[in-house]
Amino acid sequence: MEQNTTQLFNELFASYLSLRLSAFENLKIVVGVLAANDLDCEAFELNKQPTTSGNAQSIYAVKWQDQWILCGRSNGYQEQIVLSTDNHLLDTDNGRVMNVPVLSLQQISFMCVETAHFDHC
Repeated sequence: MEQNTTQLFNELFASYLSLRLSAFENLKIVVGVLAANDLDCEAFELNKQPTTSGNAQSIYAVKWQDQWILCGRSNGYQEQIVLSTDNHLLDTDNGRVMNVPVLSLQQISFMCVETAHFDHC
């Protein structure tokens, strides 16, 4: 993985990396942030093999600059946005392209505030 991609990822998503949201909310954040910065991407539902024994898990991920941004298990609700370091575990040949609404940065901020409020009520 190129250092420039990692640096750009960290800069773009610095405000969101500490959040633990649903995988679909993370997917909307990633697509929205990349779109707001005029960066091409494509959203997918993929299977990811576990690093230890077990069954593959369905995850949401975004392909960006020949890298994968992982948004979490498709049924997960406390998921983190991460830049993948183990792409060989992703079944990219059988992925399903996702149609994700592109949110503005203002809409993303509102979604994050709304989620934070809901989590603490």
